[in-house]
Amino acid sequence: MNCHNFSKEPVRLILDTDMGNDIDDALALAMLHAMQSRGECELLGVISSKAHELSPVFIDLMNTFYGRGTIPVGAVHEGVTPNERTYLGPICRAPDRFPRSYPENGYEPSVALLRRLLSREADGSVTLLMIGFSTNIAQLFDTGADEHSPLDGRELLARKVGRVVVMAGDFSEEVQRHPTLDNREYNVHCDISASMRFFNDCPVPLTLCGYEIGLAMLYPCRSILEDYEWTRYHPLAEGYRLYKPMPYDRPMWDPAAALEAVRPGCEAFTCSPPGWVAVDEQGIMRFHEDSAGLHRYLKIVPEQLKQSVNEIVELCAQPVYTDRQTVGKGIAENSTSATGSACPSL
Repeated sequence: MNCHNFSKEPVRLILDTDMGNDIDDALALAMLHAMQSRGECELLGVISSKAHELSPVFIDLMNTFYGRGTIPVGAVHEGVTPNERTYLGPICRAPDRFPRSYPENGYEPSVALLRRLLSREADGSVTLLMIGFSTNIAQLFDTGADEHSPLDGRELLARKVGRVVVMAGDFSEEVQRHPTLDNREYNVHCDISASMRFFNDCPVPLTLCGYEIGLAMLYPCRSILEDYEWTRYHPLAEGYRLYKPMPYDRPMWDPAAALEAVRPGCEAFTCSPPGWVAVDEQGIMRFHEDSAGLHRYLKIVPEQLKQSVNEIVELCAQPVYTDRQTVGKGIAENSTSATGSACPSL
């Protein structure tokens, strides 16, 4: 069964991302901008759950690249994964190629931004898309009334958010039957206390996009080589080349969740029966079926897989019609990728 029906109005969306840990976060953000350009969603704000100063900078420069530099960006407080990783530094430290809109250290704390954004939205109107850690939302739950709302954080989320879509967990039969420390899902176990706080106490419906979904949906490296030549410097294409040596196809964990968030009920997925997910002290997530439950997880529709991947690729590479439309090499000059060597096929 499909989870929801398509919305005729643009989905009012807040994105919570650990931008910088993997390149699929950047793929998801590019998708959202493309879908906003098509009138399918409105990105109200983007908050980072990665504890590195360049994570919100990269979000900012991507928003700026897409002509939406006024979108508010939040920075996590006391978060996890403080390492820079591979692509944040080279891109964020090249302002001549990738300008940003906010000044250095000009990003609002994620939880404060969340409270401000949610307080001004209509009840039940917001979709929250979480493709990183649960840090920000767990911290939101612990906030009290402020100048924006008399509600505490959990009440505020319950009042304003109609639906949460989360990239988290692994709902493959093998992992659910035999969960171990080795097959814990990354977004869950990196901040276990926050995951327990959020998943075990979230007051609104959750749709979970598990690890197994992304493994089945690969972003083709040939798209990076062929589909971004409309611009000289593209932060996503540059980041993809920097993330790991080319050629490689990358699982689309976060883009799959983004597709479900903006196009609920699309033919790419069906949903599990209702139930509840719970996270234990070891960071292991289990799903328990219950007709009264508020949680469901996505299942791939095999017959739609190729079409779904093609739709995501088209969205990610959708041109931005600006003065950047000249072709050339960027930061991540790589002889293998630049020559268009053969990539693994879908």
